[in-house]
Amino acid sequence: MTFEKQGENPGKGEKVPRRTGAAAGPDDPGGSPAAGGRGRLMRLPGINCRFHEGGHCAVDETMNPGLNEDWRCGEEQRIVRAYDHFLEQAETFDLSSEQATALWERRLATIPPPGGLCADYTPPARCPSCTGGGCGDDADWLDCTHFREGVCVLLLPRCDGICERFQGA
Repeated sequence: MTFEKQGENPGKGEKVPRRTGAAAGPDDPGGSPAAGGRGRLMRLPGINCRFHEGGHCAVDETMNPGLNEDWRCGEEQRIVRAYDHFLEQAETFDLSSEQATALWERRLATIPPPGGLCADYTPPARCPSCTGGGCGDDADWLDCTHFREGVCVLLLPRCDGICERFQGA
């Protein structure tokens, strides 16, 4: 039995079949990415990962909450800063809690509402069974669909698919 090199005509003038995929060598145009060919390795989507949030990866924020200030929701930060400034003023002028509450409610009516200064603000869809115009309660004062525990999901890094940090949901 004899073996012919690729490109030579074996036996009766027929060409040797071309190897493809992982069987092809790294310099072969039909080679696989693992073998160094020109194919492209694609990851499976990470939608079932517990860190997947709307196409973004929240693993770093989950492991170290608040560490990256760049991911903080700008609207929440704006309102919290306004409230902190108000509390300092109320303390300076020694206002009672009733006076401070009334003053804060008047001041709150003059500043843009939560989401008012964010181009990406997206209110949630309201379910038909809700009455009174909303599904949430007072805890949902910033009802943007991209808001998760002080973080804007859109500012998190994009999820490129299943990676070594993947954890099933």
